[in-house]
Amino acid sequence: MKYLLVGLIIPIISFANLEKAPKNFKLKSGNMAVFIDIETIDTKIEYDLDTKKATSVSRIAFNNLTSGHPIFDLKQDIQSIHIDDQKTQLISIEAPDRETNYKSISEVINSGKHILVITNEITTNIDFNQDYVSSAFWMSDLSDRKYLEQYIPTNLEFDQFELNLDVKIISSSKIETHEIFTNGEVLLDDGANFSIKFPAYFTSSSHFFHLTKKDKFAKKEFSYTDQNGRVIPITVYTRYSWFLKSAVEKTLEVMKELENRFGVWPHPSLTIYVAGQGGMEYSGATMTSLSALGHELTHSYFARGVMPINGNSGWIDEAIASWRDSKYASKRNLPFGGASMSSHSSYRRYTDRDAYSHGRDFLKYINYRLDAMGGLSEFLKGFHTKYTHTNISTDFFKISLEAFAGEDFSKEFDQHIYGKKKFTKSFKENPNHPILSKKDLLKLL
Repeated sequence: MKYLLVGLIIPIISFANLEKAPKNFKLKSGNMAVFIDIETIDTKIEYDLDTKKATSVSRIAFNNLTSGHPIFDLKQDIQSIHIDDQKTQLISIEAPDRETNYKSISEVINSGKHILVITNEITTNIDFNQDYVSSAFWMSDLSDRKYLEQYIPTNLEFDQFELNLDVKIISSSKIETHEIFTNGEVLLDDGANFSIKFPAYFTSSSHFFHLTKKDKFAKKEFSYTDQNGRVIPITVYTRYSWFLKSAVEKTLEVMKELENRFGVWPHPSLTIYVAGQGGMEYSGATMTSLSALGHELTHSYFARGVMPINGNSGWIDEAIASWRDSKYASKRNLPFGGASMSSHSSYRRYTDRDAYSHGRDFLKYINYRLDAMGGLSEFLKGFHTKYTHTNISTDFFKISLEAFAGEDFSKEFDQHIYGKKKFTKSFKENPNHPILSKKDLLKLL
């Protein structure tokens, strides 16, 4: 009965990204606010050491299916904005249930292809020195609007797009040689000018970018050869050089574990910043403590390999990574009355923290139910192989699981995932994803 419904599943995920977007909604003006499909973003960031300012200019090529105010997001203040070569004004709008905020423009635009150009200053997670700058796109999935929109204009997680990033450091005097750690393809690197191409399957939560003075961090470059003979280049870097040997050994150990469990590594490379604290996943990259490395690398399979479309599907990857941390355990019975990890607003953009506990235990139970079929790992391996670089919903995950098992899990999902009533939250700060202050994040630069 494995993947019995595969013929029904494939059409669901073959639609354009807009099929995965929340519903468009009406503004007080009577006009519609409409979600868009971004094709490419071309961004140029200039770091001026004299003025201590970073300026970003982004050219966004997008499509929309219906006329209205196009929805995107950016948390930085803008200097100028143009739509199709015409100057316009930025406006802020709320989701209809006030779950989150977005940005748009004052004009209503027709359906079709459009070009949006936005200039903004970047002031978040950046530190200017006399002759060099440190800057990073640190992200979080545990609170609202903490993805790429903190730095440059972008779309929501339902959308996948190519980002081309050009970086330039300028000064009237000396400039130290810089280096970039990233999960994109570096096309240009002369120490002060960089060009990075990020894959088209990336979403707004995928990009890893860390600019710093060259040799500020100890680093080790090595590789892992997967079961298909593909060589995966790996970079590990840290302030603490004594971490390097342990980090390299643990990386190779975890890579082998995850490949045997879920399939071959889903990204062209791997970049690991052993920061000594924190823990955040990117597509083929992580900023992590050494103790959380296995958890974070699991997220390159589920979270940033098979990706959530919104906050209601974010529980899946945290539950999987936490289940991995529990040594892939089984449970005959569920130890909690119910949970509502995927019953939030369709506009929610961050993960329910019950995923670490209730989500983990739910998957222990599913693992027990699937024991005769090879367990949950057997399902997840096939699911990852089929849908890596695809963003998914909870509904899609459920349908796929039922297709694999040949049985209906509606009762279990209704009570423990879609919980129709309010349940006691089990949240405790997860050691793999501790909450870092603004000061903490600056120290990591």
